[in-house]
Amino acid sequence: MMKFSRLAVIIYPLIIWLLTQAYFIWPEFLYISLGVSVFLTLALAFSLKKPERKTPWWLLAILPISFLITITAYISLQTNPIFTQILFLAIAIFLFNYFKMLYYFWSRPDLYKEEDDVVIKAYGGFLVIFFAAADLYGLQSLLGLTVWPMFLIFSVIVLAMTYLNLDLENSDTKVIWQFSVVNTLLITEMALVFVFLPLSYNVSALSIGIIYYLFVNMTRLYLQKALTPKKIKLYLIISYAGLALLLLTARWLN
Repeated sequence: MMKFSRLAVIIYPLIIWLLTQAYFIWPEFLYISLGVSVFLTLALAFSLKKPERKTPWWLLAILPISFLITITAYISLQTNPIFTQILFLAIAIFLFNYFKMLYYFWSRPDLYKEEDDVVIKAYGGFLVIFFAAADLYGLQSLLGLTVWPMFLIFSVIVLAMTYLNLDLENSDTKVIWQFSVVNTLLITEMALVFVFLPLSYNVSALSIGIIYYLFVNMTRLYLQKALTPKKIKLYLIISYAGLALLLLTARWLN
Protein backbone atom coordinates (compact mmCIF):
# COMPACT_ATOMS: atom_id res chain seq x y z
CA MET A 1 0.00 0.00 0.00
CA MET A 2 2.83 2.37 0.85
CA LYS A 3 4.51 1.67 -2.50
CA PHE A 4 1.24 2.39 -4.30
CA SER A 5 0.83 5.70 -2.44
CA ARG A 6 4.38 6.74 -3.29
CA LEU A 7 3.87 5.83 -6.95
CA ALA A 8 0.54 7.71 -7.03
CA VAL A 9 2.24 10.87 -5.70
CA ILE A 10 4.75 10.66 -8.56
CA ILE A 11 2.27 9.84 -11.34
CA TYR A 12 -0.47 12.27 -10.24
CA PRO A 13 1.28 15.56 -11.21
CA LEU A 14 2.29 14.01 -14.56
CA ILE A 15 -1.38 13.20 -15.30
CA ILE A 16 -2.39 16.75 -14.30
CA TRP A 17 0.29 18.15 -16.62
CA LEU A 18 -1.02 16.01 -19.49
CA LEU A 19 -4.56 17.26 -18.79
CA THR A 20 -3.35 20.87 -18.96
CA GLN A 21 -1.71 20.13 -22.30
CA ALA A 22 -5.01 18.70 -23.51
CA TYR A 23 -6.93 21.93 -22.90
CA PHE A 24 -3.98 23.95 -24.25
CA ILE A 25 -4.44 22.13 -27.58
CA TRP A 26 -8.24 21.89 -27.35
CA PRO A 27 -9.57 24.87 -25.32
CA GLU A 28 -13.08 23.39 -25.28
CA PHE A 29 -11.60 20.59 -23.11
CA LEU A 30 -11.00 23.09 -20.27
CA TYR A 31 -13.91 22.18 -17.97
CA ILE A 32 -13.51 18.45 -18.48
CA SER A 33 -9.79 18.69 -17.74
CA LEU A 34 -10.39 20.76 -14.62
CA GLY A 35 -13.14 18.42 -13.41
CA VAL A 36 -10.95 15.35 -13.86
CA SER A 37 -8.05 17.14 -12.12
CA VAL A 38 -10.20 18.02 -9.12
CA PHE A 39 -11.53 14.44 -8.92
CA LEU A 40 -8.00 12.99 -9.04
CA THR A 41 -6.89 15.44 -6.35
CA LEU A 42 -9.70 14.36 -4.04
CA ALA A 43 -9.03 10.70 -4.78
CA LEU A 44 -5.31 11.03 -4.02
CA ALA A 45 -5.91 12.98 -0.79
CA PHE A 46 -8.41 10.32 0.31
CA SER A 47 -6.13 7.40 -0.58
CA LEU A 48 -3.21 8.84 1.41
CA LYS A 49 -5.12 9.24 4.70
CA LYS A 50 -4.46 7.06 7.71
CA PRO A 51 -7.10 6.27 10.39
CA GLU A 52 -4.68 6.95 13.24
CA ARG A 53 -4.37 10.60 12.20
CA LYS A 54 -7.14 12.92 13.40
CA THR A 55 -6.73 15.52 10.62
CA PRO A 56 -9.65 15.25 8.12
CA TRP A 57 -8.39 14.26 4.68
CA TRP A 58 -10.75 16.69 2.90
CA LEU A 59 -9.27 19.62 4.82
CA LEU A 60 -5.87 18.85 3.32
CA ALA A 61 -7.40 18.70 -0.17
CA ILE A 62 -8.70 22.29 -0.05
CA LEU A 63 -5.36 23.95 -0.86
CA PRO A 64 -4.48 21.93 -4.01
CA ILE A 65 -8.06 22.15 -5.32
CA SER A 66 -8.16 25.92 -4.73
CA PHE A 67 -4.79 26.20 -6.44
CA LEU A 68 -6.00 24.21 -9.46
CA ILE A 69 -9.21 26.21 -9.88
CA THR A 70 -7.71 29.68 -9.42
CA ILE A 71 -4.64 29.11 -11.59
CA THR A 72 -6.80 27.58 -14.34
CA ALA A 73 -8.98 30.69 -14.37
CA TYR A 74 -5.82 32.81 -14.41
CA ILE A 75 -4.42 30.86 -17.36
CA SER A 76 -7.63 31.62 -19.29
CA LEU A 77 -6.65 35.31 -19.10
CA GLN A 78 -3.22 34.74 -20.64
CA THR A 79 -2.31 35.08 -24.32
CA ASN A 80 1.40 34.25 -24.22
CA PRO A 81 1.84 30.50 -24.94
CA ILE A 82 5.31 30.37 -23.36
CA PHE A 83 4.05 31.93 -20.10
CA THR A 84 1.10 29.54 -20.19
CA GLN A 85 3.45 26.55 -20.42
CA ILE A 86 5.45 27.92 -17.48
CA LEU A 87 2.23 28.03 -15.46
CA PHE A 88 1.41 24.44 -16.47
CA LEU A 89 4.83 23.37 -15.21
CA ALA A 90 4.29 25.35 -12.00
CA ILE A 91 1.05 23.43 -11.41
CA ALA A 92 2.82 20.07 -11.64
CA ILE A 93 5.74 21.17 -9.44
CA PHE A 94 3.54 22.61 -6.70
CA LEU A 95 1.19 19.62 -6.63
CA PHE A 96 4.09 17.18 -6.50
CA ASN A 97 5.72 18.99 -3.58
CA TYR A 98 2.42 19.36 -1.73
CA PHE A 99 1.42 15.71 -2.02
CA LYS A 100 4.94 14.53 -1.26
CA MET A 101 4.65 16.47 2.00
CA LEU A 102 1.20 14.97 2.54
CA TYR A 103 2.54 11.46 1.91
CA TYR A 104 5.24 12.03 4.53
CA PHE A 105 2.61 13.41 6.93
CA TRP A 106 0.35 10.37 6.60
CA SER A 107 2.74 7.49 5.93
CA ARG A 108 6.34 8.50 6.71
CA PRO A 109 6.42 10.58 9.92
CA ASP A 110 10.17 9.94 10.09
CA LEU A 111 10.59 12.05 6.91
CA TYR A 112 7.89 14.60 7.70
CA LYS A 113 9.11 18.09 8.62
CA GLU A 114 6.64 20.58 10.05
CA GLU A 115 8.74 23.45 8.70
CA ASP A 116 8.24 22.19 5.13
CA ASP A 117 4.51 21.89 5.79
CA VAL A 118 4.33 25.51 6.99
CA VAL A 119 6.37 26.80 4.04
CA ILE A 120 4.36 24.93 1.39
CA LYS A 121 1.03 26.03 2.88
CA ALA A 122 2.24 29.62 3.27
CA TYR A 123 3.44 29.98 -0.31
CA GLY A 124 0.54 27.91 -1.63
CA GLY A 125 -1.89 30.21 0.16
CA PHE A 126 -0.11 33.28 -1.22
CA LEU A 127 -0.32 31.91 -4.77
CA VAL A 128 -4.00 31.01 -4.41
CA ILE A 129 -4.83 34.51 -3.14
CA PHE A 130 -2.81 36.07 -5.98
CA PHE A 131 -4.53 33.98 -8.64
CA ALA A 132 -7.97 34.48 -7.06
CA ALA A 133 -7.48 38.26 -6.92
CA ALA A 134 -6.14 38.32 -10.49
CA ASP A 135 -9.19 36.32 -11.61
CA LEU A 136 -11.43 38.77 -9.75
CA TYR A 137 -9.92 41.89 -11.32
CA GLY A 138 -9.16 40.37 -14.73
CA LEU A 139 -12.53 38.72 -15.36
CA GLN A 140 -14.40 41.72 -13.97
CA SER A 141 -12.68 44.13 -16.38
CA LEU A 142 -12.63 41.73 -19.34
CA LEU A 143 -16.18 40.41 -19.13
CA GLY A 144 -17.81 43.22 -17.15
CA LEU A 145 -19.07 40.79 -14.52
CA THR A 146 -20.91 42.00 -11.41
CA VAL A 147 -18.42 42.68 -8.61
CA TRP A 148 -20.33 41.53 -5.52
CA PRO A 149 -20.84 37.83 -6.35
CA MET A 150 -17.16 37.59 -7.31
CA PHE A 151 -16.14 39.23 -4.05
CA LEU A 152 -18.23 36.70 -2.15
CA ILE A 153 -16.33 33.85 -3.83
CA PHE A 154 -13.05 35.66 -3.20
CA SER A 155 -13.93 36.05 0.51
CA VAL A 156 -14.62 32.32 0.84
CA ILE A 157 -11.22 31.53 -0.74
CA VAL A 158 -9.45 33.99 1.58
CA LEU A 159 -11.21 32.49 4.60
CA ALA A 160 -10.19 28.95 3.59
CA MET A 161 -6.54 29.87 2.94
CA THR A 162 -6.32 31.88 6.15
CA TYR A 163 -7.78 29.08 8.26
CA LEU A 164 -5.47 26.49 6.70
CA ASN A 165 -2.42 28.61 7.48
CA LEU A 166 -3.56 29.34 11.04
CA ASP A 167 -4.63 25.76 11.84
CA LEU A 168 -1.96 25.28 14.48
CA GLU A 169 -1.81 22.03 16.41
CA ASN A 170 -2.03 23.54 19.90
CA SER A 171 -4.42 26.40 19.18
CA ASP A 172 -8.12 26.68 20.00
CA THR A 173 -10.24 26.09 16.88
CA LYS A 174 -12.70 28.80 17.92
CA VAL A 175 -9.89 31.34 18.24
CA ILE A 176 -8.49 30.36 14.83
CA TRP A 177 -11.92 30.86 13.24
CA GLN A 178 -12.26 34.26 14.87
CA PHE A 179 -8.90 35.44 13.61
CA SER A 180 -9.59 33.93 10.18
CA VAL A 181 -12.87 35.85 9.85
CA VAL A 182 -11.24 39.14 10.94
CA ASN A 183 -8.36 38.64 8.49
CA THR A 184 -10.81 37.78 5.71
CA LEU A 185 -12.86 40.94 6.27
CA LEU A 186 -9.74 43.13 6.28
CA ILE A 187 -8.24 41.54 3.15
CA THR A 188 -11.56 41.66 1.28
CA GLU A 189 -11.96 45.36 2.12
CA MET A 190 -8.43 45.98 0.84
CA ALA A 191 -9.26 44.07 -2.34
CA LEU A 192 -12.35 46.22 -2.86
CA VAL A 193 -10.23 49.38 -2.68
CA PHE A 194 -7.99 48.12 -5.50
CA VAL A 195 -11.03 47.82 -7.80
CA PHE A 196 -11.08 51.62 -8.04
CA LEU A 197 -7.34 52.07 -8.65
CA PRO A 198 -6.01 52.42 -12.24
CA LEU A 199 -3.75 49.38 -11.98
CA SER A 200 -3.40 46.21 -14.02
CA TYR A 201 -5.00 43.10 -12.58
CA ASN A 202 -1.57 41.56 -11.99
CA VAL A 203 -0.32 44.53 -9.96
CA SER A 204 -3.53 44.71 -7.91
CA ALA A 205 -3.52 40.94 -7.30
CA LEU A 206 0.13 40.89 -6.26
CA SER A 207 -0.54 43.75 -3.84
CA ILE A 208 -3.40 41.80 -2.26
CA GLY A 209 -1.18 38.73 -2.07
CA ILE A 210 1.45 40.70 -0.15
CA ILE A 211 -1.19 42.10 2.23
CA TYR A 212 -2.55 38.58 2.81
CA TYR A 213 0.94 37.23 3.48
CA LEU A 214 1.61 40.03 5.99
CA PHE A 215 -1.65 39.56 7.89
CA VAL A 216 -1.54 35.77 8.02
CA ASN A 217 2.09 35.50 9.08
CA MET A 218 1.75 38.10 11.83
CA THR A 219 -1.43 36.40 13.06
CA ARG A 220 0.27 33.00 13.09
CA LEU A 221 3.19 34.38 15.10
CA TYR A 222 0.75 35.99 17.52
CA LEU A 223 -1.09 32.70 18.06
CA GLN A 224 2.24 30.98 18.61
CA LYS A 225 3.16 33.73 21.11
CA ALA A 226 6.25 34.43 19.02
CA LEU A 227 5.31 37.90 17.69
CA THR A 228 8.08 40.27 18.79
CA PRO A 229 8.60 43.97 17.91
CA LYS A 230 11.59 42.94 15.79
CA LYS A 231 9.51 40.51 13.72
CA ILE A 232 6.71 43.06 13.34
CA LYS A 233 9.18 45.63 11.98
CA LEU A 234 10.70 43.05 9.63
CA TYR A 235 7.35 41.99 8.14
CA LEU A 236 6.15 45.60 7.85
CA ILE A 237 9.36 46.75 6.14
CA ILE A 238 9.34 43.87 3.66
CA SER A 239 5.62 44.28 2.90
CA TYR A 240 5.71 48.07 2.58
CA ALA A 241 8.82 47.88 0.40
CA GLY A 242 7.16 45.33 -1.86
CA LEU A 243 3.95 47.37 -2.15
CA ALA A 244 5.86 50.60 -2.76
CA LEU A 245 7.96 48.98 -5.48
CA LEU A 246 4.84 47.55 -7.12
CA LEU A 247 2.94 50.84 -7.11
CA LEU A 248 5.92 52.88 -8.27
CA THR A 249 6.57 50.53 -11.20
CA ALA A 250 2.87 49.97 -12.00
CA ARG A 251 3.09 52.14 -15.11
CA TRP A 252 5.66 49.81 -16.66
CA LEU A 253 3.88 46.67 -15.48
CA ASN A 254 0.49 47.67 -16.91
